Amino acid sequence: MSKRCFISAVLVLCLSSSLLTACGEGRPSPSGQEPGNEAEGSANAEPLKPEQGAQLLVWESKGPELDYLKVVAESFEKDYGVKVKVEPVPAIDTVKKLTTDGPAGIGADVFSAPHDQLGNAVTAGLVLENDASGDSMKNEVMSSALAGVTYKDVLYGFPTAIDTYALFYNKSLMDKAPKTYDDIVKFAETYNDPKTKKFALMWDVGQLYQSYSFLAGYGGYVFGNQGTNPNDIGLNSAKTVEGAKYLQSLKKILPLNAGDINDNIITGFFQEGKTAAVINGSWLMASLSKVNFDYGVAPLPLLPNGEHPVSFSGIRALYVNSYTKYPAAAKLFASYATSKDNLIKRFKMTTQLPPRKDLMDDPIITQDPKAAAFLEQAKYSTPMPSIPEMGNVWVPAGAALAAIWNDGQDPAAVLTTAVEQIKTAMKTTK
Repeated sequence: MSKRCFISAVLVLCLSSSLLTACGEGRPSPSGQEPGNEAEGSANAEPLKPEQGAQLLVWESKGPELDYLKVVAESFEKDYGVKVKVEPVPAIDTVKKLTTDGPAGIGADVFSAPHDQLGNAVTAGLVLENDASGDSMKNEVMSSALAGVTYKDVLYGFPTAIDTYALFYNKSLMDKAPKTYDDIVKFAETYNDPKTKKFALMWDVGQLYQSYSFLAGYGGYVFGNQGTNPNDIGLNSAKTVEGAKYLQSLKKILPLNAGDINDNIITGFFQEGKTAAVINGSWLMASLSKVNFDYGVAPLPLLPNGEHPVSFSGIRALYVNSYTKYPAAAKLFASYATSKDNLIKRFKMTTQLPPRKDLMDDPIITQDPKAAAFLEQAKYSTPMPSIPEMGNVWVPAGAALAAIWNDGQDPAAVLTTAVEQIKTAMKTTK
């Protein structure tokens, strides 16, 4: 997942120019209506009813996610009489595909996409507002998930899952999950042995996606106003620098260069029982099915300032194509697929965490300690910014983290250089 998040973010950068071109003047009006005028299903309107003769096409990535939507499609057809065809299209490709298929009238009515592509999708006029959920979604869905599928204060997505990372630990080496990073540092004093590649903790240091938790845990941020203001870049703020200094201090327990700490190495060391704890996402569990030790998952340990690390999260969601001929049926399907009962079914089929507050205490979650740990960490997560400018952040931020870690460079100076690089990139991509 971490790789997918990074790829998705880079893809956003690459797509920016083509998406903006797609919303030039003279384009046919999506769904025959102006954006923001979709009355059906709003909080004060009658319940949604499918249009006469409605048929829907849905795009989702191949895998259990696709299998889930096929099951939902069958149920939806029985309940509403609307035939739904579900096709496999990688979620990271749907926005790009819609730039041509949408205006041509052959795009999916409902599609899945990473939340960090939302800004470009909205800018290109490819997605309808989610006005079908009323206030119920605000009361039922985790605030971080809602933030991820909202752009410029308008709700667009129908969240299906929330991805973030937590702490995996080897129970044969650690009898209980460390509560604080100080606990890990103390453990490393007697456990670490770099010559035999034994380390107390590993994570992908040079990747902003994971290292962000240290920065944000001290109050740092990428963009202001909850990631929506590109004119307020906070990567060199005093609080971000404070977090970076603490991150830098952890090299004493992980004396490797950032380039030598990647997903494959981290996973391998943990599988071999050498690394006691690693920071990673739920996707790691598939690689641990055959390890010869028991492992646990816990929320990220508390920082020395007493605060919870704030992890980046990715929000999986469904969106309604603005060019759909059947906006009411499409919104109804997206709402149906993200109901409480259906998201329980989705969790059983995909193991991806449902972003609903009313499921946090449900036995299906509480009886699965690993899932419960991820969901607990999700409470302290923030969605990766979905504005188009985020595509300019990943490379300079990664280079800054590597310089801070590898060479012990001054975090304030290095992060200021990164911010200047981001500003320059933002100007050239406008």
